[in-house]
Amino acid sequence: MKTFICSVFLLGLGLGLALALSWGPDQARVLALALGPGSSYKAVFPLIRPDLATIAVRAQELGFWIRVQCGLNVSYLHGTELCPACTPEKEESFFGFPQLYLDSDLFLVRLDEEGYRMGIRRSAEVRGAYEVIFTPKREMPLQAIETEALGWLQRLGIVQAQAQTASLEFAELVPQEKPRPPEGVRLDSLLYALTLAPDWHEFARARGFTLFGLRIKVIVELYDPQVLPQGYYLLVEARSQDLMRVQVPVSELIRLSSDPTVKFVRLPYEPHEAGGG
Repeated sequence: MKTFICSVFLLGLGLGLALALSWGPDQARVLALALGPGSSYKAVFPLIRPDLATIAVRAQELGFWIRVQCGLNVSYLHGTELCPACTPEKEESFFGFPQLYLDSDLFLVRLDEEGYRMGIRRSAEVRGAYEVIFTPKREMPLQAIETEALGWLQRLGIVQAQAQTASLEFAELVPQEKPRPPEGVRLDSLLYALTLAPDWHEFARARGFTLFGLRIKVIVELYDPQVLPQGYYLLVEARSQDLMRVQVPVSELIRLSSDPTVKFVRLPYEPHEAGGG
């Protein structure tokens, strides 16, 4: 029998359906263009209700390290084996690849294969969508990248491709060090850059701040302390007048900072610059 943590949490999500990618031949791209190391490529696909129970079982069968967060409680598995001694404080020392993060109805996959790194995550910019981020370690034809990405989506039960007609449209991802958030997005520019980065965890580590699974700790400045933002998977740690310290998924930062109740979202203890950092 498979081992599950937060079984009610996972079973409650079993109603989600894997998306069938079934574009016709006229939409499929057969490209021979070779893409080399040093760049990352992104493909966005619609996925509103991922079937986390199926994804978890497939990941267990494939020997993934799995991090399951239920509120502030975190548990770990390696394949089907529960790791009672594993804790968030020691995560860097044991949490190897391939990785699956589960939190509420969100997931993140991180792979570090011989020829490439790949992530599958909820899109921070497109509602109702996930995205594949593919970073080759050596020169690869774009068609090979597409094949590898679709293969993982199918093996993990994230999508179901029909025959040979499924396709992903990849475009080069060009991250910027401190891009300016779009109008109406009241978000520190470093946090905005995080949402666009090819690998959220690597970006955070390189800049000296910490992610907690899918989440980051931020300060939310409110227009009115009596009117709070609703949703966004927030875990509220503290409140003081018009400030909230919360853990929020990286994928929700743009949406949270666009909420009409929110004045600004920033990292803790860091003053923000006028006009968006």
